[in-house]
Amino acid sequence: MSISKAIDPRRVGISKSLVTTTALCGRKGWFSEKIRLEDGSRLPFIAPERVAFGSALDEAILIIAEALRSGRPWDEDEVVNAGIEAVRARPTEEIEWDIFEAQLRAAVKIFVYDVIEPELVTFRDVYLQGLDGESLKVEGLIGTPDFIFRKWKGEDGGTMILDLKASARSKSTKDLRSAEMAFYSYLWSRYSSGELPGVGYLTYVRTKRPTYQLITGKATADHLLLAEQYLAATKSVVARESVDEVAFSTSFCGSCEWRKPKPEVGFGGCSVGMLIASDEKEAE
Repeated sequence: MSISKAIDPRRVGISKSLVTTTALCGRKGWFSEKIRLEDGSRLPFIAPERVAFGSALDEAILIIAEALRSGRPWDEDEVVNAGIEAVRARPTEEIEWDIFEAQLRAAVKIFVYDVIEPELVTFRDVYLQGLDGESLKVEGLIGTPDFIFRKWKGEDGGTMILDLKASARSKSTKDLRSAEMAFYSYLWSRYSSGELPGVGYLTYVRTKRPTYQLITGKATADHLLLAEQYLAATKSVVARESVDEVAFSTSFCGSCEWRKPKPEVGFGGCSVGMLIASDEKEAE
């Protein structure tokens, strides 16, 4: 069995990515929901190297986790190649593939030393990519956690939702109250008729001496309250008829995929993002 990492680009409902995107900037969230291709798919964007690497790592670790769960052997070359092919299938910025492959291979090797051998995480009783490729859907919400452990070895032994990340920095306990962890806590609580799961991040920290970091905690009523606030804000944004009715932040304009026009779908670009881009050029 092979479980796909792909998320349906035509999905409908309030998703984790929509909630977290809207939390960054209301206009960014509005565009991601409203501007779509003719078939209803979300727009494909050129992925920067950091996003491409995260996607490749997701695919590689998913294959390893699936093999470990079933007790099958896995091959390093096949895993690395699968991660690279997953990235090559999408538009990316210019990537030095030799370096990319070497870094991905290193991440796979370190996964063995940091995660598998010390049994930091065991993948025996776990769902992969939601419920083995099927997203959780309840009350108009949709989410596909990387890992759902049915009986976590720590805390109280209950369900643990674990997200895999590649990042330039380590996570902290504050991150366990992020928009996505609040959303996953709320989603699972509704799906399971009230269970509050454990939540955590398994992060590949891409520093000069890269390593994997595991940080976990228990979802609380505060997570549910946070999620309700995020959901209310997201629903308010996507209910607007015009993007001009939506509040925005300029903190992320420099890296926002919506600042440039997309003439193939009749999108003229974010007016705020283009103004910020103009200001940045004048400052250079």
